[in-house]
Amino acid sequence: MKTHFVPDARPGSTSTSRPRLTAISGLRLVACLHIYVFHIMQAHRAGLMTFEILDRLPTPVSRILSQGFISTGVFFQLSGFLLAYAYLRPDGRPKVSDRAFWVGRVFRLYPLYLLSLILLAPAPALLPITAKPTTPGDMAAMVATNLTLIQSWFPSYAIAWNAPAWALSAFVPLYLVFPGFSRWIAGFEAPALRRMLGGLLAASIAPACAYMIVDPYGDAWNATAITLGGFWLNVLRFDPLVWLPQFLAGVVLGRLVVLRTNEPADGPKSGIARGDLAAAAILGILAFAPVPYVLLRHGLLAPLTLVVLADLAAGKGFLSRQLSGSWQDRLADAGFGLFALQMPVGLGFALAVFRGSTGTTGQLAALVIVTLAAALTWSEFVQRPLLRRLRKRSTPVIGGESASRERPFATTAAVD
Repeated sequence: MKTHFVPDARPGSTSTSRPRLTAISGLRLVACLHIYVFHIMQAHRAGLMTFEILDRLPTPVSRILSQGFISTGVFFQLSGFLLAYAYLRPDGRPKVSDRAFWVGRVFRLYPLYLLSLILLAPAPALLPITAKPTTPGDMAAMVATNLTLIQSWFPSYAIAWNAPAWALSAFVPLYLVFPGFSRWIAGFEAPALRRMLGGLLAASIAPACAYMIVDPYGDAWNATAITLGGFWLNVLRFDPLVWLPQFLAGVVLGRLVVLRTNEPADGPKSGIARGDLAAAAILGILAFAPVPYVLLRHGLLAPLTLVVLADLAAGKGFLSRQLSGSWQDRLADAGFGLFALQMPVGLGFALAVFRGSTGTTGQLAALVIVTLAAALTWSEFVQRPLLRRLRKRSTPVIGGESASRERPFATTAAVD
């Protein structure tokens, strides 16, 4: 029996007649690196791996790097957007069967995720940031929830193994929702989609606002990725339902962009665009504004990031020109490897190389290079050859019929 896969959803893919979104690859790469550097900053401030150079950064730069958690929301929006752009026909309905879509997700993500868990088997015993099981039953529950990718529903286990992978767990139910949601909005015209987008943006920040009412002065302001916090704070951080509105907002924006693909351009693509101003506003808020953690992480910046995303998709503005480039596709494709491998590589690097209380600039550079090299190695020498072999044995299905002209594999924009 042949395996069913789905078309290539990379921003630069030529598997559809829609325009290449090369600047989106650049945004994916920037968001990947922002989160990765944020994790390094958190490890530094928690005393797990300290580097003197990080203490010498200018305050605005340090604040921007230390708030990389805002790029988590960018990934949820990006995933919804790119799935809509790549997987929906002009009439708004999915190009492939639901089964093909879901099987494609599994083949794309689970092998490297499982490898990362194997590499991190000792992590709960070694790292103070993980939630350590206290009984055999607790250990069994932690292992079971992580192996089945449902840990994001259980705050106690969300970051108990490969901490960054909680987001992959949160994406699983969102992928289940995507085909049905896409069919539901297929008949909506642009004005209705814009109203829906506004409602989803309001829903994305509502949980954070509720938490601010409960805890206006404590963890709502100063919690970090290292700080585990209380039960409800961790529900806010990890629960898939909290992230659902931003994902669906990305889907709606992707549908709006598809509707506008055949329309005349609404303005010049050179000069400064609204997306440039939105990006500058985001950087200014991160660098200088004292904003509560939960609001920054959950929805406050979502309207601005969607403006950036829309203009990048349209190829408008200074930022679009800077982020466009074919070389970025391959680096962005390695993003999931960076996401999944940063913790096992970092732990191995710390045990093998990091011997002093404070690391040197050279050691920090080596850590970054080794992690990026591991991600690229997986992408280029494991993932690509494996998928090429699988493509030869697969028959994509669109609307229940064979569609051999479609490329049978999709990247996952949200986590790579």
